[in-house]
Amino acid sequence: MVVQGHLKNALIMAQRQADHLKYEVSLLSDSIKTVTPQCLYLKGAAYCLANMTVSKGRLFSDIDVLVPKECLDKIEKSLLFKGWLSKPINDYDERYYREWAHEIPPLVQSRRGTVVDIHHNLVPPISGKAPDIEAFLSQTMHVNGVTVLKPHAMLLHSCIHLIFNETFKQAHRDLYDISSIIKDYGNSTFWDEAIRLAKETGFYKELFLGCRYSSKKLGYELPPKLTVDVPYTSAKLMLLDLVMLKALSPHHPLCKAPGRGVANFLAWARGHWCKMPLMLLIYHLSIKSGRALAQSIWGKHIFDAEGTPK
Repeated sequence: MVVQGHLKNALIMAQRQADHLKYEVSLLSDSIKTVTPQCLYLKGAAYCLANMTVSKGRLFSDIDVLVPKECLDKIEKSLLFKGWLSKPINDYDERYYREWAHEIPPLVQSRRGTVVDIHHNLVPPISGKAPDIEAFLSQTMHVNGVTVLKPHAMLLHSCIHLIFNETFKQAHRDLYDISSIIKDYGNSTFWDEAIRLAKETGFYKELFLGCRYSSKKLGYELPPKLTVDVPYTSAKLMLLDLVMLKALSPHHPLCKAPGRGVANFLAWARGHWCKMPLMLLIYHLSIKSGRALAQSIWGKHIFDAEGTPK
């Protein structure tokens, strides 16, 4: 009975969050559309707005939206007047977002505490793998007054999000998202469109790996048209499986396995490698580790909002 009560409370919380998300989206859309008509909702927000099965019982930490890069400054200023403020970050993190990332620093609604991540691409441009976003914008649909990706494009984005990540503490959400989208929409046409879009945008490896690991972890079959076209040699795929399947295991004391720590580190390094060229990656990790060391010695507030020592 205790467990049942917790589950009922969680469902009530999820429904309240879904209602609140729809309210926030209506306000966000109004503000963004004063600058540009392009306002594409992504990931969990999109699932909820489209009333997809994958959104049922989902809890939200933020709202993800994609807008044209050239409109970012005007949109940010427009939202500032509506009470959306940047979280305080140091100068290095500010530079990371503004110059290298595919999004600006998260904005927080000053009165309601809602967080929005405003993207201009799906992966960091500095990675050299950022797609022509028009390829994804051509695969959208309008539902309940908003624009979201079509299911096959949602699947590809979910796979990209999983495989480009460097930490996997919440990886089972992505694995479940992938499985749920496939279960609800995975007919022959869906797979043809997903594979075509993945190859067109250079993300077939991500589609292959994301679906592969979701199916292995959650126990379902994938269609031959995906499994016969393997973009890796047998040896490389075996090595990837060895690392990723351990790293993607639930982060819980009951799920510990030999070599898990090594697998987590290798997956972490791979995730960073996906996002940055080698020299920039070395520079980035040097800066982050140096600052982390300084904060561990002198306290986390050694750097002020501008990133200079106090």
